[in-house]
Amino acid sequence: MALAVLEPGGDLSQILYMVAVVLFIYGIRRGTHPTTAKQGNRLAAVGMAVAVVTTLLLDGIGNWGLIVLGLAVGTAVGAIASVRVQMTEMPQMVALYNGVGGGAVALIAWSEFREASELGIELPLDELIPVLFSMVIGSVSFWGSNIAFAKRQGLSGGQPVKLPGQQFISAILLIGILAACVALAASDDPSQGIFIAVLLAAAVLGNLVVLPIGGADMPVVIS
Repeated sequence: MALAVLEPGGDLSQILYMVAVVLFIYGIRRGTHPTTAKQGNRLAAVGMAVAVVTTLLLDGIGNWGLIVLGLAVGTAVGAIASVRVQMTEMPQMVALYNGVGGGAVALIAWSEFREASELGIELPLDELIPVLFSMVIGSVSFWGSNIAFAKRQGLSGGQPVKLPGQQFISAILLIGILAACVALAASDDPSQGIFIAVLLAAAVLGNLVVLPIGGADMPVVIS
């Protein structure tokens, strides 16, 4: 089944994505104040809807069974959470949402890289750089948000965890991640092994960044 009515990279699809971005940014801005937070959430939700519908209407989109299943599961989880989660538990829910979003971004980046590698397609820099950026930020966000949730929920005690040489290790990991990303971008045949190593290093970095922070300060980290 195909519903494609938009050309990938076409003027109309780019305009719709730009509208979605503007709604996201304005929604986030409105969400920073208690009196306008609800309006901000609605604007961001409309932006997400515009982005999702635009993507679904692009030529080449398929596997509608999985798409419908994902939409159904996500809608059910969101609806139940919006009713059952108390306001005092909102930071934990936001942390989980951030983590799920980051994990999804990292997996999509890995999927795109792996598919191009297996097909022998060389990704241009304007596509490879966003893939690498998404992979690193997504992995850091996923693991860091999970730690934030666990601390805020009291599952890990909520106390700061400081390891010997933690800042030095984090700095080395960050430098290594950046160097590996540069090597991947400069290579004519980027290695999947290096990509996975960077993905794992970003996961470790995400944990190390959040572990030293106490549970009481987690809402600031989450925001």
